[in-house]
Amino acid sequence: MVSVIIPAYNEEKYIIKTLSAVLQQDYPNYEVIVVNNASTDATERLVNEFIQTLPATGPQIIFCTEEKQGTNYARECARKLATGKIIAQLDADCVPGKHWVSNGVKLLSGSAVAATGPYDYFDAPIYMRAFTFLSQYLTYPIVSTIVQVANRGGILIGGNAFVKAKVLELAGGYNTAFTFYGDDVDIAAKVSSLGWIRFSSTLLLPSSSRRYKAIGFWKVIKKYQDCFWNVVFRKDTNPFDTLEMNHPR
Repeated sequence: MVSVIIPAYNEEKYIIKTLSAVLQQDYPNYEVIVVNNASTDATERLVNEFIQTLPATGPQIIFCTEEKQGTNYARECARKLATGKIIAQLDADCVPGKHWVSNGVKLLSGSAVAATGPYDYFDAPIYMRAFTFLSQYLTYPIVSTIVQVANRGGILIGGNAFVKAKVLELAGGYNTAFTFYGDDVDIAAKVSSLGWIRFSSTLLLPSSSRRYKAIGFWKVIKKYQDCFWNVVFRKDTNPFDTLEMNHPR
């Protein structure tokens, strides 16, 4: 069993497309857990209406609420409800292809405890799509290998990740001090001490570039990079610096 967990805060524009895609997976045994993270828009109503249309057979959606805002509050809520041996992290603005779950499961073999892959920002200009994909494809596997060998952490894309549930439990679950930025870096550092994190382009995941558009491409990049290198060099992270309140996430 794979448990796909999806935090949702004010995701009325994206959540139904995401759910429709995740329910088309070719993997035979998975559940979907959506966490309404104190949304103030129509997210809750839309998800409930969507659930009512689902057939009695096939993958089902568990819908719950976490009032404390933050991706890790929502993920921890979902993790405690999950029954799968593998936790698949998915963001509410991502549209996985039908092989996404199957490919993630295949990567979790041997010493691998987690797997991740690049984003494809489907609604971004072509130059941004090309730049971000190539930078992820060419540099992330190398950097992740170096920091893992040095026992300094790893790279794990927060909305595109697969982690063995037992390993996540041993790591103490999701650190709710990280409400957005750095949440994936923190969990990567914890699980990498328990096994290998694989980075593979087979997990290429279409995702929205909305945050870059709303806040600014280089501002977002700098925020992600600062969080990553702070963890790698074991610097203290101010919880305030992990906030993202300017845009739904």
